[in-house]
Amino acid sequence: MEKIIKLSLVTALTMSIVYADGNVGAKDTVRKQVINVNKQEVKITEDVSHIDELFTKGKVSGHLEVMYSGYNEGSTNNPTSANPYATAIGGQLKFETAHVSGFGAGVEFSTVQAVGILSGDNDKGERATMMVSNDGHYTEVSQAYLEYTKNNMTFRAGRQLIDTPLADSDDIRIVNNTFEAYIATYERDNLFVLAGYLDRWQGTDAGLVDTWQNTGKDGTYLTGVNYELDVFHFSAWYYDISDTNTNNSIGAGIGNKSIYIDGTFHALSKEDLTLDISVQYLNQREDENSGTEANIYGFMVEAGISDLELMAAYNKRNADDDKTSFAGFGGGTLYTNMDNMIIDTISGGDVNAYVLGVSYVIRDVTAGYAYGSFKRDATINLAKEDVIEHNFGVEYAANDNLTFFAIVTVDEDKEDTGTNAINNSGDFTNIRVSASYNF
Repeated sequence: MEKIIKLSLVTALTMSIVYADGNVGAKDTVRKQVINVNKQEVKITEDVSHIDELFTKGKVSGHLEVMYSGYNEGSTNNPTSANPYATAIGGQLKFETAHVSGFGAGVEFSTVQAVGILSGDNDKGERATMMVSNDGHYTEVSQAYLEYTKNNMTFRAGRQLIDTPLADSDDIRIVNNTFEAYIATYERDNLFVLAGYLDRWQGTDAGLVDTWQNTGKDGTYLTGVNYELDVFHFSAWYYDISDTNTNNSIGAGIGNKSIYIDGTFHALSKEDLTLDISVQYLNQREDENSGTEANIYGFMVEAGISDLELMAAYNKRNADDDKTSFAGFGGGTLYTNMDNMIIDTISGGDVNAYVLGVSYVIRDVTAGYAYGSFKRDATINLAKEDVIEHNFGVEYAANDNLTFFAIVTVDEDKEDTGTNAINNSGDFTNIRVSASYNF
C-alpha cells in the first residue's frame, strides 16, 4: 500500500501548483501535514461521444471525517481560560460529469456538524470553533463549476478547489477552502502555466460564516508557471491582491502585489538515499497604504535515509516596524509554516524563523516531530516576540481509504505577559485526533 506522505518534516509547498484537484510537483510544510490525510480521492472522468452519457459516465468521490480538537490555554495571561474543545463530523461529496466535446461540470457539497455531547458550550466560550461555526454546523455548495478542455488547455469557471502559494485549500480541518474563480491552465511535458481571477472564498480560514468572503474589493488576479526536470523544479507566481473593507472579507490591510519564486535541486536521488535543497523568495509591495509590504527569504534542506527523514528550514522576513506580510488566502507557502505558527502571526518588523523536523515510517505507521522557533527583536516601536512550537504527529494508514491521525501542538510564548502575548492566552496545547475515509 502506498504510504501517506511523512509527518512533521516533509517540507514546503515548493512546487505548489494544484488545479482541478490535482497536484503538480507539490511538497508539504509541517502545517500542511494533515492535508495528505484529508484530501479526497481524485477520479478522472471519461471523454464520451453522446450527451446521454454525460451523467452515466460521471464519477462520484467523497471524504468523510470525524475529528476531535481540544485546547489547554492556561497561562499567566489567562489562567482561567475556558479550554475549548469540540468533536465534529463532516466531509465532502462530489460529482463530476464526463466530458462531451471537451465540456464538463462538477458540484460538491461540504458540511461539518458539531457533536453536541462531545463539544463545549459555545455561549461560554468552550467550543473549539476552528472546526465548526458558532452555530455548531456549516453546510455549503463548496464547488460548482463548468469547464472546457481542449488539447493541453483547460478553462474552469465557478466554485472550485485550487492550491497555489498564496491561495490554497489548507484543509487541516474538515472543511476545505474553495474559491469562486475563473482559472485557465496549460500543461505540456514539464511545463505548467496557470492564470486566473479569484472573486470570493469560503472554508475554515474564511471563518465558516454564511457569506462567502471577498478576496479584495476588486478581487485577486494571479498567474504562475511551474517547470520540472529530473534534478530541478522551478516555479514563479504573481498576485495582484486588492485591498478589502470589513464587509464580507477577512479584514482590511491585505492589498499588495506579490511575487513568489522557489526552486528545488535534487542533489541526490536514490532508492534509500535522497537529498533536496530548496530556496524561496516572496516580495510584497503594499497597495492603497494597506501596510502589507515585506521581503521574505527561505532555505531548506531535506535528507532521507530509507524510512527516516530529516529536515531543516529557515525563513527571514524583512519589514519596517509598521509593515507586515500576508500569507494569503489559506495556510501560506513558507518553509517554516507549522501547524499553528507562521511568520505572519508576528505582525510587523523583521522576523527570523527556523524549523527542524524528523519522521520515521514503520510499515503503515508514520511518526514525526518538528520544532519551530519564531523571533522578533525589540525595536523602538515594537516589543520583543519569541514563540516556540512543538508538533508531535502519528498516522496509521489502515488501507488505501481509511486513515487515523493524531497531532499534539504545543506553543510556548516566551513573551506572554500583558499585551505582548502573540496568542490570546499565551501558552497553549492543542490535541487533534481524526479518522477519515476517502472514496
